[in-house]
Formats: sequence, structure tokens, C-alpha cells
Amino acid sequence: MATDTHPTTASQRTSRLRVLVAFEDIRSVYADAIAWAIRELHSGLHVRSAILEELEQELGSFAPHVVVCSQPSGTHPTGSGAWVHIPTDDAKGDDARLAQICLDGEHWRTDGPPLAELLEVLDETHNRLREGDLSEAC
Repeated sequence: MATDTHPTTASQRTSRLRVLVAFEDIRSVYADAIAWAIRELHSGLHVRSAILEELEQELGSFAPHVVVCSQPSGTHPTGSGAWVHIPTDDAKGDDARLAQICLDGEHWRTDGPPLAELLEVLDETHNRLREGDLSEAC
């Protein structure tokens, strides 16, 4: 169910920020809406959406720089520059519902996150990628 296509040349794979948005199949509309918003507001990015069952495969084949996902980064070997964990389990306590963001090894929690904060993470990741300073610490 992954949408969009893979970069086709080596320069496309290295110069364009790759973003993967992955949520449970039941929340695929949510994933598609986030991916659509990112594409509309940052047209130069390579954005894909997938269901969680495809996450491992997408991490390996698409090699995203940023992952926006309903699972935390510790559950998968990532090698991503940024991981935004947006929990979807309503039964958790207030603190557990906070989103967890990892950017180049820096971690913080936030409510939401609002789209503006997500776009800031994308911008900073993209800047670090262009400067050659993006590690795969998340």
C-alpha cells in the first residue's frame, strides 16, 4: 500500500530529503493526510506513506531521512536522521500520549505535534542533510 515512487538516480537519492509516514492500516487516511500536507507545503521533498505492516520493508528499501510513525524508533533499526513518534493509543495516560521527536540524536516530547513543528523538523533535517551534517542517530 505504499504510495509514491522510489528515487531513480543516485543524485535523487542523496539530494532530496526522503520522508516516510507510516501508521496502522486503520489510520491510513491519517498517514495519507500528513503525507499530502507535507507534499503540498514542501514540494521538493520525496514523501511516501505506508501502513505499519510495510514499515520494515520501507525502512530498508526507501531509506528515509525522516520517519513520521505511530511506533517509536526503538522498535525498528532505523538509521534515520529524524523520527517523529505520534502515539495513536487512546488508552494511555497523558504523558504517554505526547509525541516523541528525535532529530539527529536530540530527543524531546511535544503535544501533537502541530504541523508547524513537524515542518520545522523537516526543514532542520533537510538543512543538515544538505550541509552533510546529518547523522543516522534516530
